[in-house]
Amino acid sequence: MNNCVNASTDSLVDLLGATRAAIVEQLRDAPRSVAALADALGLSEVAVRRHLGVLAEDGLVAGETARRHAPGRPARHYRLTDRARRLFPDRTGEFASELLSYLREREGADAVEAFLRWRQARVRARYAAVLAEAGGDRAARVERLAELLTEDGFTSHVTPSQDGEQPTLTLTQGHCAIREVAEAHPEVCRTEAQMFEDLLGVGVSRERTLARGASHCVCEIPADQPARRPVDARPRSDRDE
Repeated sequence: MNNCVNASTDSLVDLLGATRAAIVEQLRDAPRSVAALADALGLSEVAVRRHLGVLAEDGLVAGETARRHAPGRPARHYRLTDRARRLFPDRTGEFASELLSYLREREGADAVEAFLRWRQARVRARYAAVLAEAGGDRAARVERLAELLTEDGFTSHVTPSQDGEQPTLTLTQGHCAIREVAEAHPEVCRTEAQMFEDLLGVGVSRERTLARGASHCVCEIPADQPARRPVDARPRSDRDE
């Protein structure tokens, strides 16, 4: 356990610097006031406020006014944001991967596929409602898709390219929020690519993925090929009825 804590602390120091890392560690268990942080770290309150200001600008801490049960000015306490908590070790990916492995062993591969289709249908419905604002403009839809993916932790951008004589939109994902799960279960990548096809109404070519060791996930999307079917926000199971 101590080794894990030390590794976490070292990573924070590399990322934030020693003092701000120490403040984040102090806030890990509970919100604290400037005075309490200054006392714990042996710093002046002015210095603590300066570091908290930087952390707040980075979206890592937030201030809140604490209730007082005695006369006087209400104390302001600082807490870690959800973004800051993602800096600490997180084993949810391992848990999710084990859950899918258990489902496969107990119920078979079809059960895993059914779950992934169910999950992607929910995501697809949410994305489709937003992409509808872009109308039938393929480039605008892909740009909006990249924005939605980025918001969900799959950092993405789009670049126009040329595949022979075919104008292409290259959707590149530099980070995968569920990479650990995708590495153990390739079906995750496959169902995501299918979701892209459903949302864009055109075939998507994906030959590189982070889960298979590439530096990025890359999808090639025809820029001007007519949609092969209308894009529908409803889950596939509803459309097939």
